[in-house]
Order: sequence, then structure tokens, then C-alpha cells
Amino acid sequence: MKSFHIITFGCQMNEHDSERMSGILQSQGLVPAATVDDAEMVILNTCSIREKAEQKFYSELGRLAHLKGRDGKRITIAVAGCIAQQEGKKLLSRTPSVDLVIGPSDIARLSDMVAQQKDGGRPVVETGGDPEYHHKPVPVARTDGLKAWVSIMYGCDNFCTYCVVPYLRGRERSRLPRDIVAEIQGLADRGYREITFLGQNVNSYGKGLESACSFPALLRLAQEVDGIERIRFVTSHPRDLSEGLISAIRDLPKVCESIHLPVQSGSDRVLASMNRRYTSDEYRDKVQRLRNVVPSVSLTTDIIVGFPGEGDEDFAMTLQILQDVQFDTIFAFKYSKRPNTRALDLPKHVPEKVKEERLEQVFSLQKDITLLKNRRHVGTLQEVLVEGESRKGGTLTGRTRGNMAVNFAGTRHLKGSLVKVRITAAGPNSLSGELCE
Repeated sequence: MKSFHIITFGCQMNEHDSERMSGILQSQGLVPAATVDDAEMVILNTCSIREKAEQKFYSELGRLAHLKGRDGKRITIAVAGCIAQQEGKKLLSRTPSVDLVIGPSDIARLSDMVAQQKDGGRPVVETGGDPEYHHKPVPVARTDGLKAWVSIMYGCDNFCTYCVVPYLRGRERSRLPRDIVAEIQGLADRGYREITFLGQNVNSYGKGLESACSFPALLRLAQEVDGIERIRFVTSHPRDLSEGLISAIRDLPKVCESIHLPVQSGSDRVLASMNRRYTSDEYRDKVQRLRNVVPSVSLTTDIIVGFPGEGDEDFAMTLQILQDVQFDTIFAFKYSKRPNTRALDLPKHVPEKVKEERLEQVFSLQKDITLLKNRRHVGTLQEVLVEGESRKGGTLTGRTRGNMAVNFAGTRHLKGSLVKVRITAAGPNSLSGELCE
């Protein structure tokens, strides 16, 4: 086996896990293939958070199973990620073409699993979870030479009733601060300019560490690394948004004024049923405190519509919180039934048609809010990290500190630079501007 191809479903954590698996395989002499057809091994890195991602995975797996053995093609099929953890050996009976099944916390064992499967010729399953995975150095083959994800913790302790993460990725484990700082320093030495800390709830970073280190303290350590110009993070739980973190966003020059703070619903009754452990007014209060201290902060959120028991009045409260808070951008989804979650047993599941109608209303309302927010940037001077040429061609693209995409004329040698751009126009998805000398 000499080549591999990874197909990734789901969130940034899965994208980063794919970078780790790629790094492990490349360290063993394998080379990435551009397409499935060119690969001798295909890894499907799966997501089980929402039903749609799971459906996409099974569709792709069926296509690969059909490809395997056709015209004499020999291909090793591996399933990684949350569905691998969720299904384990059951995947082998459902799809006999699968050769490897590896859970998110077992990635460090990938090269051994490949060798074991090759020697024995039988499927290999590793979903037991490595309790020391968060402390192990794993090679990473990053796909971007400018921005990098850095995992600071794994797992989740919140047990929201709709979410499978605590069951599939385990309880919270924090990486050691010195290991995180060493990784950041290595990225800076290689020319990276921006890092994004990853965790299911970065606000609770530090649990289980022998020497206390809060998330704001970790941000201060990262601030001291020369070469890194910007620091971002996802995701923050509203219940744990502390005054210390708000102050860190204000006081640390490298920490961008941008935060993703999932509200999920505007109804206190639904929030309680979700086990979110805050009320809509408590959420509003935290947002107001954040904006009082950091007026320029960009705020994004997640919304779930059609949660079991969500009535018309509950949904109206969700629309109201969108109006009240005025998010810059939202990510909205229909509630999905997920195995092993408590929400499955809740009464009054919402019909699919109603969920679709509500989702459309949310998107329609937010489209107007986002456009209004974007237009407020017209005439302002924004610091932009240049990422390269835009997809449209002829212009450069980059992002503001608030994480808004900006397109402007300039030469490609500016890639990786921090430049000043005056915003001249705003659309629903991006800004346009002029480069200032």
C-alpha cells in the first residue's frame, strides 16, 4: 500500500483529526492521493452529530464498496470518527467491505492497525479509546500553510440531551499547556500566522490538570509566542463564558474579537429540556457584558429548530432572540434524532415539514440581519490577514479580525501579510474593499 485518500465529514475537529491521520500515514511513507480512484486506501472520517452527515457517509461507503474489487481494483476501506466509535464491529456486518474501524481517541494506533490488517488479512477494529491520547504527540499533515487548528482538549462533560459527543468522544481531557505552547511555537517557526484553539467547550479548559491553567491563562501563554499574529477559538459554552475570558479578548492584542457562542433556542422551556443550563435572559446578559467590554466583537451562534416539544410560542422566542442579539452569522439546523441521547425519549417530536418551515424562517430573518451588520462595515478600515487569491480570480481574499471575508485588488506576494483594507461594499456573505498603502 503506497497511497491514501481521506474524505472528511463534519466539524473542524474532524478536519483536524484527518490532518493527524494524514500525518501518521505520511510518516510511514504513504503519499496522499488526489482522488479516491488514485488511492489504495480510503479513510472515511465520519460525523454522527446530525443525521444528514451520517446519510452522506453511508452513501459514500456504498459507492466505495461497489468500487472495491471492480476491474481488479484493490482498495482498503477505513472508517474513522464518531460513526466508527458509535457502530464499532457492527459496521463490519453492515458493510463487509470495511477493513478498518478506528475511533477518534484511537488515531495514534492507525499505523499499527494498517500493518495488522495487512499481515492478517482480516478487519481490525479499535474503538476502546486511548486514555492517554491527549498527551501523545501525533504527526500532523496540515492542509493550510497560513492558519492552523490546535486541539487543546477532547471530549465533553455537558451532556446536552440532543448531543452524542460525550458518548462518542468521552469526557473532557485537557492537554498540557507546555505541549500546546510547544506546538504553537513549532507552527510559528514554520511560518504560520494564525491559530484556532479547538475544543467542544474551550471555556472549561484546564480540567484534570495537575497545575491549574484556565483558558484565559492559556490565551495569555499563546499571546507570548513570536510569529503568531492571530488567535481564535471554538467553541464556547454560554454557561462558562467568564469575565476572565471577556477581559482576555479585550486585553490580548493577538486574540481576535470574534466568538462563537451557541444559543440553540430562545425558549427557556426548550433550553431546560436541552439541558443547556442557562436561560435566554442569562444569555442576553452575557452578550451585553461582552459587547460592553469589547464593542467591536463579532458574534456567531448555532440554532436548533424543531426540538421535541417546541411549540409555536417557543419558536417565536427563538426568532425574538435573533432580533434582540443581532448575530453576525448563524448556523441553523433541524433537530436530528441521535442514538443514545435523552432527547429520543422526549414527547411531542415535531413533524419534519414543520421543522423545514421553521428553519426557512430562521434563515430568512438572519439573512436580513447579516446584510445589515455587514453594511455597517462600509467605510471602516479593517485589518485583514491575506489568505491568497479569491475563487473568483483577479482579486485577493482574506479575513478581518471579526472573521469576515474581504475581497480586494492586490498582488499575490501579499499572502500571509496583515494589511489595512477600507471597506467599500458589503454583500450577504462577504465584504469588498480597497487596499490602503
